[in-house]
Amino acid sequence: MPIEVKELTPGFAAEVSGVELNRPLPGDTFAAIQEASDRFAVLIFRGQPLDDDQQVAFSERFGRLEISMKLDQYHNRFRPEISDISNVSFEGTLLPADHKKVVFNTGNEYWHTDSSFKPVPANYSLLSGREVPPEGGDTEFADARAAYDTWPGNGKGITVDDLRELVCEHSIVYSRSVNTGDIFNENDKADWTPVRQSLIRTHPRSARKSLYTGSHCSHVIGWPTEEGRALIEALRQWTIQPRFIFRHRWRVNDLVIWDNRMVLHRGLPFDKSRYRRIMHRTTVAGDGSTAPQANEPTAAQAVSS
Repeated sequence: MPIEVKELTPGFAAEVSGVELNRPLPGDTFAAIQEASDRFAVLIFRGQPLDDDQQVAFSERFGRLEISMKLDQYHNRFRPEISDISNVSFEGTLLPADHKKVVFNTGNEYWHTDSSFKPVPANYSLLSGREVPPEGGDTEFADARAAYDTWPGNGKGITVDDLRELVCEHSIVYSRSVNTGDIFNENDKADWTPVRQSLIRTHPRSARKSLYTGSHCSHVIGWPTEEGRALIEALRQWTIQPRFIFRHRWRVNDLVIWDNRMVLHRGLPFDKSRYRRIMHRTTVAGDGSTAPQANEPTAAQAVSS
């Protein structure tokens, strides 16, 4: 039986039904899911009760999975491929608001793309709603492809064509310092040195381009820092206009897949002192770097040398 794909906003985000993801999928069914992802960038699957092994097995159909950060693994309670995005302790009690894990997760409430702070950034993220609050905690997605297609320039002579050769520095230490305070120790900071990413990404199958910004994006390489940050902020604000945003209201056992190469996303706040929220994420690793790293020449440097 073929899957059903219901468009939720024009050209962006769709709800997929007619499939049970806790069972092995025929090749043609998975191909249809992949095709829908390439078109809509965000896919919603309702009523998908998954355990971690089932989520990992389905996620691996998209590619090799990342190993989660230490704060997401939370003392290795779960499989290393599982990021535990929750405010609940091992014993099932709410963590205090000042707990490092809760503070760290607050950074997810700012627009970002997963793993852009890694030399090889993520392709897909798959988020399973194990427990959801009765109010708040929605997730918003912004279509960075539509933002690229419509960006009019910054009014200072920088056009969309000028963006294509720009490379930015991304850092989770930078983003968390701005959004949640300096929560990393020196060992953490040594593990997460800044990386470089292209400002414009081209999807390998759809060939659509997108603006690759988000909270981890610090500055433009080779530009004065504040001038680069002003450009990044202008692009981010353009991307998160209401006309480009889809908002997902979670139900228990929802699974949401999004393509980090095409969207920004953020989790919305909820009352963490009253409500439990347990989400398990798997993240599909990317295919390679988007730009040369600091010890390699950029395209512009290579031409000028």
